[in-house]
Amino acid sequence: MSANSINSISEFLLHAGTEYQVFDLGRRLEATDNQTFLEIENGSAYAPYPRQQHAWFGIVFWNKNASTQHYIWFVKLPLDEQGLVVTAARNHFLEIITDALGQSVAEDTQKAETLPDNPYSFVPNQSQLAQFNALVKNKLNQPLSEEAQKVEAYIQAPQLVDWQQIPMQSVADFVHSFNTHPKRDVLEKAITSNISLYSDVFLNTLMEMSESVSLPKGLVAMYLSEIDKNDDINLAALRGTSDATFNPAINSKLLDLLKDEKSLRLDILSVIAARHYEQMEPLVLSAFLEQSAVVDEKEAHNGTLFAGFFSDLVQIPKLRRLVLTLLRSDAHSHVLGSAFKQLFVQARK
Repeated sequence: MSANSINSISEFLLHAGTEYQVFDLGRRLEATDNQTFLEIENGSAYAPYPRQQHAWFGIVFWNKNASTQHYIWFVKLPLDEQGLVVTAARNHFLEIITDALGQSVAEDTQKAETLPDNPYSFVPNQSQLAQFNALVKNKLNQPLSEEAQKVEAYIQAPQLVDWQQIPMQSVADFVHSFNTHPKRDVLEKAITSNISLYSDVFLNTLMEMSESVSLPKGLVAMYLSEIDKNDDINLAALRGTSDATFNPAINSKLLDLLKDEKSLRLDILSVIAARHYEQMEPLVLSAFLEQSAVVDEKEAHNGTLFAGFFSDLVQIPKLRRLVLTLLRSDAHSHVLGSAFKQLFVQARK
């Protein structure tokens, strides 16, 4: 097999005799059907969850006729200004894998996961990797870690279980199986009732592992109350309230937060941009960009911080029109207007 005989990553995997499942690791962890992935990698469909001008994927593949072994590639592909995959980069990655592997994937050898160094592979951080593993198990009907039962036990009786014996992966496994759990209602009630009894470390891990899971209203409300419960902002709670659809309660909370000086921090703005794009109707979008402009000026970034957030959000298909409409509007504050003018100045350089 050579790079000249295949035209996509999808085709390579099929020709190599594997079955595969693709997961988007951009702004959310989401399973992506194979046809959609093919259209995205071919540049005929927009990457739905772009991050840092790239599309991020975890590709799980296996040859069920050879063994039960599953392999994973973590691949990031650069996007053009419109948010479409740069196919020349995709083709370069194809050349790398075909030169390195030939047909060894079909032979089910360990070489399948050990690609040579290349600019398209990445390693997820510990939190994202735990969530990814949990999602893969859930999607492929694989068994959860045995330690997930300890999570359930601790949630119901925190006084009787040592939370320090519960690994992050087990919390992720529990969260990703929560919506189909036979005792979901009982566990939800236990979480809201026992919240004051949980270790801060455990509670923050629970909330962080929830950032790509649709939660019941009761848990969403609890997480929202944790965001600014104290003087500081709880980033885990802010991440955990991420939702795949517009949620009025989350939207309202974000609008209040973005009107507060507490949100004048890069880490807070980064979480909102990365996890709460679904809540960015015109009011929240405008408030977010205004806070970004204030932080940029306050920390003397000379427009680079604001430009980074702007270019990041404008590549999201659902936000592109809103962002460009706001850019062309005259109905915004002096601070935001100045930031937009600086964008045009930078664009001309």
